[in-house]
Amino acid sequence: MELERLYVNGQWIETSKKAPTLDPSTGQAFGEVYVATEAEVDQALASATQAVQSWRWSSFRERRALLERVRAVLYDQRDALATLIAKEQGKPITEALAVEVIPSIDFLDYFIREGERVLKAQAVRAWQLLFRDKEGWIFYEPLGVVAVISPWNYPFSIPFLDIIAALFSGNTVVFKPSPVTPKVGLFIAHLFEMAEIPDGRLHVLVGGAQVGQSLVTDPRVRGVLFTGSVATGQRILELAAPALKTSLLELGGKDPAIVLEDADLDRAVPGIAWGALMNTGQTCASIERVYVHRARYLEFVERLTAFVDTLKVGDPREPETDLGPLTLDAQRNHVHRQVEAARAAGAQVVRGGTIPDRPGFFYPPTILLDVQQEWDLMQVETFGPVIPILPFDHEEEAIALANDSRYGLTASIWTRDRKRAWDLAQRLEAGTVTINDHVFSFGEPHAPWGGTKSSGLGRSHGKYHLLDLVELKYVSLDFQKRKTQFWWFPYDETYRSMLDLAFPAFFSRSIRARWLALLGFLRYFGRLRKSVSLWNLAKNLRRLLLG
Repeated sequence: MELERLYVNGQWIETSKKAPTLDPSTGQAFGEVYVATEAEVDQALASATQAVQSWRWSSFRERRALLERVRAVLYDQRDALATLIAKEQGKPITEALAVEVIPSIDFLDYFIREGERVLKAQAVRAWQLLFRDKEGWIFYEPLGVVAVISPWNYPFSIPFLDIIAALFSGNTVVFKPSPVTPKVGLFIAHLFEMAEIPDGRLHVLVGGAQVGQSLVTDPRVRGVLFTGSVATGQRILELAAPALKTSLLELGGKDPAIVLEDADLDRAVPGIAWGALMNTGQTCASIERVYVHRARYLEFVERLTAFVDTLKVGDPREPETDLGPLTLDAQRNHVHRQVEAARAAGAQVVRGGTIPDRPGFFYPPTILLDVQQEWDLMQVETFGPVIPILPFDHEEEAIALANDSRYGLTASIWTRDRKRAWDLAQRLEAGTVTINDHVFSFGEPHAPWGGTKSSGLGRSHGKYHLLDLVELKYVSLDFQKRKTQFWWFPYDETYRSMLDLAFPAFFSRSIRARWLALLGFLRYFGRLRKSVSLWNLAKNLRRLLLG
């Protein structure tokens, strides 16, 4: 399939505008895609708005069946997808399968097996004893039309997880992939079309900031799921705020790894290298700051440098390639500027740090020593294959350095001491803390994904993803024959006297005070019998008497 037309209301459509797509390993265009105009945005939103009226009432069986079909198609198309990701985004094909396709199938399985349990109507028993005769239910209702706006670093898995969570929650989706990786975004539409998704449930529009702004500001959109930069996330929040739209934002990171003096370096060295360099460092949760106890600093640097020397940088379509190119030339330039600024300020570049003389947007794994905490290299997101290393003397210093950031997405601790790891993990300001590993939890459905501080709002993954995509509705049913309730009009002296007794009867910590208050109610037996189920109170006598 050419993957150049937009997908709107079950149709592949052309527009008056086209844009090229680049292969980052060569820097050359390898195709074109049509770009959405306001007309296509309006058409997609109109279709999604109409479709959500029926999809919101679809059964869980119908939603599971759709995801089952998508799973089967994705399983069959996994190699074609990984090849496209390698070509358009630059991630090694092996890595594309491992970190984009496998987690996506796992999340499909999770929603298929666990989604109904999370979202089905839930009966709740009243806590207040006077309400115990009422029947209470919590319903989870879809937001409506949801806009998914995704980045180029994980062009498949990030939007795919948002889309399947939104669809399983009963929402319809208008998806805008990054204009840098549009063909991978259109491949998602291809998968759903092959899975025979009903028309109007999913639309894919290629475009830039104007398309995204149109989606965020349109009143038909009730939820926005965005992954990308802090600046763009803040702008989206501003645009969505007037209509009080649900906004889930997964933004940047400057994530630390702390290597304690008892760390197993046989594990820490390859683990930190992978956490920092996987996807050529273009991960919000990449390790971008490494703090090593001074007692192990020189050994760690020596071993990490030797390990990095074994990694192969090359064609992402070759199975033995460890690091492909950066996705954008502009991103490579940003990375190199940070490295050069640090070098000029006195940092020692022990590996990498130069732009290679070859086609494409390649940049070598780069290790820097003698860095300072206040430099941009340690404060501003790099998003590239760069590992700055700073020694520390005490764990309090390491925690303070790790928390000295506007970001708080993930962090890792490398130690053999379980208790120490547990204690330190509580003190790190991050949405995820992993011990002796990093980044992997993005692929775990039970692990909430999101950050603190400037790293975003809300959480995705698993049940938290589903619950952030619905409105909670409480429904109470009362079919008692009583014509009044204890708390209804009229307000009078009798009612005030009964309230005075109700406080000790329900809330006093003194058993004697509870008994005396309950005995005091006997003088109001006639009024109580008309408005309160005495049988209900009798059934809850133990709690009533003992608290």
